[in-house]
This record gives sequence, structure tokens and C-alpha cells, in this order.
Amino acid sequence: MKLLYGINTNGQGHINRSRVFISELIADGHEVHVLLSGKQPPKYAYELADRVFFKEGPFDIYEENKLQIPKSLQANFNKLPDYNRARKEIMELDYKENYDAIISDFEQTSAFAGRKLNKPVIIVDRQHAIFHSFCADRVPCSRYDKLKFRLAQLMVIPSFDKCFALDFVDSMHTKEDVTLFPLVEKPEFNDLDVTYDNHIVAYLGRYSQSTVVDVFTKFPDETFHLYGFNKDKQIGNVIFKKTSREGFINDLASCKAIIGNGGFNLAWEASLLNKLVLTIPHWKILEQVTNAYSLYELGLGYLSEELTVEDFISFREWAEEINYKPKHKATIRPASELVSHIYDFLEEYQAENYLTKRQLKRSIRYDLSRWQMKKEIKDEVKLKIEV
Repeated sequence: MKLLYGINTNGQGHINRSRVFISELIADGHEVHVLLSGKQPPKYAYELADRVFFKEGPFDIYEENKLQIPKSLQANFNKLPDYNRARKEIMELDYKENYDAIISDFEQTSAFAGRKLNKPVIIVDRQHAIFHSFCADRVPCSRYDKLKFRLAQLMVIPSFDKCFALDFVDSMHTKEDVTLFPLVEKPEFNDLDVTYDNHIVAYLGRYSQSTVVDVFTKFPDETFHLYGFNKDKQIGNVIFKKTSREGFINDLASCKAIIGNGGFNLAWEASLLNKLVLTIPHWKILEQVTNAYSLYELGLGYLSEELTVEDFISFREWAEEINYKPKHKATIRPASELVSHIYDFLEEYQAENYLTKRQLKRSIRYDLSRWQMKKEIKDEVKLKIEV
């Protein structure tokens, strides 16, 4: 098959999640083209497949770990002509390449093009797990907050044919077109030597550098490896690290704990490595809050509203009580299992939506017979009129 895989690049979680499934699809012999859309992605994203291209797409603006809604809306409004042009270009590409199916990780341009050109659209993401009935009561929040997130979700992906949403569940749960699927393995983690050394990994790029350094330097007995600023320097016990996928996962494998926002990818990787996480979610983003509560329920995470000295002290006391070793392990399945369900769906979709050769020949003969019959009737009527 020839597939177009659309990836939302607002945060690296979508990229690293998609990497797992793109690798499986390519290993199975399929041709995969990758569309990156949103903010300009890191360089390693262009290594996902042989053909990878970037189009500007909607993005969010954060200041001090808070989503700035008015600024985000204004910035995206100014970019609407660019977004519309990107949609047109992707539709033209889809028409030219004649993709067999579209797969999207919460990326709207590819999904939109697929629907317009009547191609099967499959979503593989985390966001659609939030409103699945199995997860409905996981997060204590107002109906208004849920409504806001639901509307935002529908604006990005208004429709699709099938969705596989990763979640911290033990088995598959399907309701209508959305299937919850357990966390899956990441091949890049298979050969890692997991240890609990003395450093803590922090991924906090949406805070200001001064805020992070001010808190971490209050704990000189700890060593923090800080990602998210793409810098290579050291301030006291805070070691800034350049953006590097290999360096990051090696640091994760050897750290004693992790500090981060409520992004799903970090929660997923912490679960794979069985590491504790101090989560500081964006409280206006329901998906991040859901991830944080999921880790908390599994005994893998400690919830915090802000990055503060007091909250880090509480987290460290909790972690030391259990010697930094979580008591519960999340269910992990092979990624090939989810991909096999994608194949099953596409087979069913084709059976329902495309005629077989025999059906096509029969349809052509039937249409030809109807045309001949109409022609004979017209000729007979014309003859009678002439007489």
C-alpha cells in the first residue's frame, strides 16, 4: 500500500508516537509518505521515512507553562491563508499520488484531504481516548472544560473512519469508531540498560529558563539533566542538554526520576522504563490533565500544579519512601498488534466500499443493458412519431 501519514508537530510527542507505527508499516513493505504540520519540527523528524515534508499548521503559544489562548488565536488567524494553501497542496498531492489510505496523529490537513477525496482516514493518537466511555470519569473537571476540549478536538479532526487511541488500559475497548488500545512497545527502548542513577531528567521547555534554574538550584544535592531549551551548558547542578532523541532516551533509561508536563509521550516512556514522574500538566489542556491523573492512579506519577520548591520536596519524599521504584507496571503490547488491527479495518473498509472485479463487470453489463434498452425504446418512439 501507499500511505500518507500526517503528524501534528506541536510538541514532539506526536512525532515519537508516530515513529513506532511508521517503522512497522515500512517493515511490512508499505510505502509511507510523512506530512509534518504545525510548528517547525526537530531535524530527526525528517528521518521518519524516505519522503517527509513540512507544511505550516495551527500551533499554540505558551508562556510560563500556561496556554495563551488570545495570542494563539490571533497568531493562527493571521496564518489562515497559509493553512488554506497547505490544504489545497495536500489535496493535489493526494490526488496525484493516489494514496490507498490516510493515517493521522491528530493532524488535520491530511485528514481533511482524505475525507474530501473519499479515502479511508484512520486516526492513531491519544486525544480521542479522553471522551471514550471507559475513561469518562477518570478526571475530575467541569463540563465546561470538557466541552472546550471536545470542540477543539472536533475543529482539528471533525470526522474519520476509524480511530485507535492509546491509553493506560489493560485490554482493548471499542465504542463505535474509537478503540482504546494499551500502550505499545517502542523498539528503540528494547535494548536499553535500565538503571536508577543519581540524576533526574526534566523536560520543561514551556517554562522560562530562569524559573527552572531558580527552583532546581535550591537542591544542590541533586543533579538535573534539563531538556526543552536546546542548549548545551551548565548552571550549578543544572545541566542543559541539546535536543537529541538518542541522548534523551539514554538519560531516561539511567535516571532515578523524571519531571515533565502532562504530555502523553513522556508518560508512555516513563511507563516503559518503570520510572516515577513529577507531572506538571497544562491545566487548561484536558488531555494533559488526563495523562497526569492516569500516572497518579497507576502509582507512577505525582501531581503538581506548578513547578515549586515545596512540590519538589513533597515529590522527593514520596519517591524516597518507595525507593524510586513504582509498585505497578503498565500493560505493554507489541506495536505490530495495533498495526494488524489497522490492516483488518482497511480490509473491511475495502470490502464494504469497493466493488470486486466480478461485481464491477456485472455492474457494467447491467448498465450497458439498461442503456441498450433505453436506446431501443427511444428508437421505437422516434419511429412511431415519424410514422
